[in-house]
Parts: sequence; C-alpha cells; structure tokens
Amino acid sequence: MGALELKNKLIAQFNLFIQDDSKLKVLDGIFDAINVADSSSVISEEHYKVVEERSSKYHAGETEGSTWEEVKLKMNKKHGF
Repeated sequence: MGALELKNKLIAQFNLFIQDDSKLKVLDGIFDAINVADSSSVISEEHYKVVEERSSKYHAGETEGSTWEEVKLKMNKKHGF
C-alpha cells in the first residue's frame, strides 16, 4: 500500500470512530509525541560528553558515588528537604 492510499485509509478510519473531542485530543498528543521524538535533543552534545566522562571515571574506580540515602541526607541538611 502506497503512502497516499494509507493516508486516505487512515482519514476514513478516523472519520468512522472519532465522534468527540476527547479522542481528537488523544490523537493530537500522539502526534505531538511523534514530532518530539523526531526532533533533536535539547541536551547538548557537550553535556553528554561530561556525563560519559564522569561515568567512565566512576566505573574505573577514580571517583566515588553516594547512596540514595546519603544524597537525601545531604539535600535535607543543605536545603531542608
């Protein structure tokens, strides 16, 4: 099936089962998600490199991490939450 045939088939199917705004809103959200997935990342390549470098150092034993409990205690002491 070609692209034009598929588009026409989908339009016909949408017309059959979309009778209210709630279904249109769901479809709009799906299309928004598809468009976002195809767009470039908002995170810079430089930031990915920093994360990769820190991860490599951690796995090589060059740095230490903290447990989640330790992080929560530090956040509580520093910021009160």
